Amino acid sequence: MKATKYFIRLLILIVAIIGGGCAATYNLKNKTDLKEQEGNGPIRALTNDSLLYTLETFSFTDSHLKGRGTLKKQGLTVPFDDSIPFNHIVFIEGLQTSTWKGIWVVPMAFVLISGLPALLTPNEFGIKRFPAYDNRPHDTGTGSCPYVYAFDGKQFRLEAEAFGTSVSKSLEAQTFSLLPSLVPADCRLTVRVSNERPETHLLNSVNLFVADAPENSSVVLDINNVLWQLPNTEAPVAAIDNSGKNLLNDIMTKDNCYWKSNLTNITINTGFRDTLEFDFKLPQDASEATLFIHAINTELINEVYSYMGAVLGDATLQFYQALEHDSKLQRNIRDWISECSLKIEMLDGTTWKEAGMMPPEANVVPFSRAIRLCNLSSVKGPLRLRLSTLSDVWRLDAVSVDFSPVKPLQLQALEMNSVSASDNRDWEKAIKSNDSSYALILPLDYFDIHFNPVIALGMKNPVYVFAAQGYLYEWFPTQTESAMSVFSDTMKGVDRIAILKLLLDKQRNFFLTHIYEGWRKSNLVENGSRTN
Repeated sequence: MKATKYFIRLLILIVAIIGGGCAATYNLKNKTDLKEQEGNGPIRALTNDSLLYTLETFSFTDSHLKGRGTLKKQGLTVPFDDSIPFNHIVFIEGLQTSTWKGIWVVPMAFVLISGLPALLTPNEFGIKRFPAYDNRPHDTGTGSCPYVYAFDGKQFRLEAEAFGTSVSKSLEAQTFSLLPSLVPADCRLTVRVSNERPETHLLNSVNLFVADAPENSSVVLDINNVLWQLPNTEAPVAAIDNSGKNLLNDIMTKDNCYWKSNLTNITINTGFRDTLEFDFKLPQDASEATLFIHAINTELINEVYSYMGAVLGDATLQFYQALEHDSKLQRNIRDWISECSLKIEMLDGTTWKEAGMMPPEANVVPFSRAIRLCNLSSVKGPLRLRLSTLSDVWRLDAVSVDFSPVKPLQLQALEMNSVSASDNRDWEKAIKSNDSSYALILPLDYFDIHFNPVIALGMKNPVYVFAAQGYLYEWFPTQTESAMSVFSDTMKGVDRIAILKLLLDKQRNFFLTHIYEGWRKSNLVENGSRTN
């Protein structure tokens, strides 16, 4: 009974937190408050090697943050009285005190105000994107990862988004993207990687590959980043979603007419899942096929970040540090990424067999991916495929299958010539190979990476594939002063990370109910009275 009462109180507490949480309004007052503190903390700093500093007193120079307090590493806390290079810091967090109003979470970004380095907050960056990608649904996102641009000889064109689900060093990943607009110009191939979001990006390595594709043939990367040609794709003969809606008009061809989930049907009863089934006419001699999907992801993840930020409050940096070492928390996050992925299954007799998982990739740039289907000789009747995912994470533009027997196209690596960074720092060594060194990309910064095109010049139909490895820190939305009063009254002495783990692991439906309530409201505001 005692445990039950505690759990009920905990749920009431979570409701209060989520109900009171909303995005903060940032202003210059934080800079003034910082100056008035005259170096009195507390502040926290997280470095790119996962060290967490809590400084009770501090001072600044152009290159270092100097302070006295404690250092936490792998669960051990020791006294600290030294300096930290700014180029090692990925987050700085000011803690709420009686004089500091609210919490601000910022990356390592400084400007001089009256001779004193001051901290920038996210909306002060005035982020303005390079030439926008307009070929996407109006209600998808503003991005949550590094943007990848290709220089087409005249301008940079937005082509892809890199490692968007790598939200900590422990989740670092390498992602591959096709760059159809890339052409040699001035004896080089130029790819731009930019940060245009309130995030901190850490780039480990980049590579550019080229393949000589057959002329007049489309190509696609599969979920294992293998490049395949698509000589003859075929549309499905039947397609329905879990509401019974006929999808054929939405997914027959790449026409920017996207199928999307009906928000009114998203409830606990549906498991907060979208399920779609497709039938394809199966040729008699088919033994293999390539499933082609053209899609884009929504910005639902930002709704999740908002609620995570509401729960975490001033424990954001502890959360990121815990994510580097806590295997259970890592598993929680990986499970959520998996749930947001597109699960593809093939019906074999009466049994659905998993063919692969397609992770979320981009919510600004529409993208194409493939999954190879094998052992089709045992399939009787039409080829029936089932796609399922967390509701309203995916918008589908085209789904087709190519039964042509094909071999993978071979990729050849191109040599990196140089790197030009907007911050005028030399990052070439940091991103040239996969090692322990990282390049830091703050909002508004970008790298122009130049490659030698000589191998591609001898090809009839060169196709370029860009690989980027790294991770990012999302700046969780902080809270208004009224929300902060809820936190200070109800969360004192409570382990916020433990509550978040409870929500992610044991209270999935409770968590998702509030996520989708907020998501519906934001869609209603954006789309008038439409919810689907």
